[in-house]
Amino acid sequence: MATWEDLDNESESDKEDAEDEAKVAMALVATKEDTDESSDAESCADSETKTQVYSKLTRRELVESIKELFNLHENQSSELKKQKQRYIKLVKLHDSTKNELDILQYKYNNLEIVIEKGVNNVGTRVFHKSPIEF
Repeated sequence: MATWEDLDNESESDKEDAEDEAKVAMALVATKEDTDESSDAESCADSETKTQVYSKLTRRELVESIKELFNLHENQSSELKKQKQRYIKLVKLHDSTKNELDILQYKYNNLEIVIEKGVNNVGTRVFHKSPIEF
């Protein structure tokens, strides 16, 4: 399972990878368009050397798709940052609550010991703090 730090580190490298992939895709489309502009006779003769295009999208459609993906990536990144902040707050709350529980458990255990001593020492008031005994 990935940690928040892994996801943070990954997001920057993923963004760079996505930009690189977009540049490669744009280059493929540009290469295809340049090849299409060459003469048909030349295209038929060099059909084996053409760059393959994996999509039948126009350049504009491809650019719009990439922009949409970048926007989606940015939205997801900001949502991840918000969730990380919520997670950090919950961890702090958990730690604080656990500390309080430990303190209460310690007090409860000490109270049981005091009560046991009070039962063993019949006639002595354990909980009364004033020097006057009844």
